[in-house]
Amino acid sequence: MSGPLVSVLMAALNHERFAGDAVSSVLAQDYDALELIAIDDCSDDATAELLQECAEAAPRGRMRVVRHDRRRGIAATRAHALTLACGDFVGLLDSDDLWLPGKLQPQVELLLAEPDVGLTHAAFDAFASDSGERVPWGVAWDLGADQLVELVRRGCFVMTGTTLIRRAAIERRGVGFTSSGYPSYDDYLLFLTLALDYRLEYEPRTVMRYRRHTGNLTSTLLAGNIAQARLELLGDFVRRFPEARARLGGEWRKALARLYVSAAAHDGIRDPRRAARSLLWGIRQHPAEALDEVARHTRARLARPSA
Repeated sequence: MSGPLVSVLMAALNHERFAGDAVSSVLAQDYDALELIAIDDCSDDATAELLQECAEAAPRGRMRVVRHDRRRGIAATRAHALTLACGDFVGLLDSDDLWLPGKLQPQVELLLAEPDVGLTHAAFDAFASDSGERVPWGVAWDLGADQLVELVRRGCFVMTGTTLIRRAAIERRGVGFTSSGYPSYDDYLLFLTLALDYRLEYEPRTVMRYRRHTGNLTSTLLAGNIAQARLELLGDFVRRFPEARARLGGEWRKALARLYVSAAAHDGIRDPRRAARSLLWGIRQHPAEALDEVARHTRARLARPSA
């Protein structure tokens, strides 16, 4: 089907086992105006060679492959791909995930029909790579609420691989894919920034399969202090765009209180002085919310089976 050009950005790193299927799931879409830009971030395996084989087998002009000569990280890889993209709309798929048939056309139609929508996202299935079994995944959020507030309150509930984004919306504030210093949070900062000026529209269609395996960026993310990373990213966001504070209202301090307490819970015994400082900061932000979060962490700890 013809229409505006969609540029699909694929960041690849050590996904020799998966990248071929990821590419096929993009190129098999029933939408003709599509280009796939795959960038290998200096993989240690044969991912780059596999991607090049896929490009040579694809219709002329449909797929481009670039290989970094040194590892730059997910944000820089996506940013590089964006500079090479020619489309009015931008899709994202990491090289270990899969799009389902028919993902793009309804999303293109939605963005064409509703110019105040900067990003559309959708449902997805998460599955264990080794067994194929479905894995519960995702964050609940309020569809009827201000989506900027929800992104601060709930965290990054938008699954990147399900999105289709208006290129003009990405460029409006010049953030793009910017490294936050924490793995894979460049998309979170982008989504927050888009929500300042545009609607984020969700559709309940399942459009993607999200592969869970030990090499996931998400696995790296979960191993760290996510709450501390969110605190730093949200601080950066409001410094860049102080007008966001008015929209966030009282939810800003509540969110900070919860995150400081969660950061303290993560530090725990490993760094008790830092944990104590974080807990104090949480109470200063919003005492009631901080104490509720302390109670939640306490209940969760008590519910864990003893070793």
